[in-house]
Amino acid sequence: MDIDLTNPTQIEELVDSIKQKKEENISHLIAEIDRLKSQITAQQQELKEELKALFLQLEAQALKLPEPQKRVALKNIANIQLRSMEFLGILAETAESAILNALERGENIEETVREIAKDLTYDSIDYQVEKTKIFDVSYTILHVAATIAQSSVNYSDEILKGAIVGIKLGIKKSIRKFNEIMEYTPDEAKRFLISNYEQIVKDLQQLDTIYKEAVTKAAMQSEPGISDKMLSLSQELNIFDKLKAEAQKSVESLKALISQELVNRASEAKKLGLMAFEKAKEKIDKALKEAKDAINK
Repeated sequence: MDIDLTNPTQIEELVDSIKQKKEENISHLIAEIDRLKSQITAQQQELKEELKALFLQLEAQALKLPEPQKRVALKNIANIQLRSMEFLGILAETAESAILNALERGENIEETVREIAKDLTYDSIDYQVEKTKIFDVSYTILHVAATIAQSSVNYSDEILKGAIVGIKLGIKKSIRKFNEIMEYTPDEAKRFLISNYEQIVKDLQQLDTIYKEAVTKAAMQSEPGISDKMLSLSQELNIFDKLKAEAQKSVESLKALISQELVNRASEAKKLGLMAFEKAKEKIDKALKEAKDAINK
């Protein structure tokens, strides 16, 4: 880079030339946003249909395999499909199928439903512990469980208890994964966290309320008997307080992470501030010298 660093004009010209190129690219990208959004929506829908067709083909092929290969293949396909279910828009259908299968077997129904709800919740939320996602996933599974409980009165307590506890366990598992990811977050992502810090903390601190709202909505849309059971079970099991305690641990970890990043930023700001002070002092000294020289003339 051939530049005279003692010449501020040359430095400014270099900075402006780089900024101009990027600003032109940014303006072009902004103009393309609407068109890209439309294309993305269309591509997402196409991908959903293609994935659904692919899973059907894979299952058909797996069914032709001899045992035990068939069982292993179907299990692998199911596991991968579970991780894709929210994207495919089949969370409700998956939950319904899994719970009905548990009822057909008729063994350890509460425990089985709890594991189903936990796995579906965790697979859907992953580490994205945000308000809308947690509410939507929780409500969807609870609504399915309540609907099945209405037509399976003999097992309604087991179904509802398993679902309510399982979803809580899935959310807690997602919170723990969020904490682990935060611990190893690169600096670039930390800057994003800082810019969204207040919203993230707000969502985490309201997790118990978010889940309570999901339970309440699912209960209110159920028959009176099922509704009363859902609300009483959620209180008896102390679900919300336990979830709040887990979320608070995550908040404290996040605060510690952000505090350290802010310390790092403050150090950088102090360095830049010192540079600014030295520059200002240089100008003041120069002005004083010129004034003194003018007086002496």
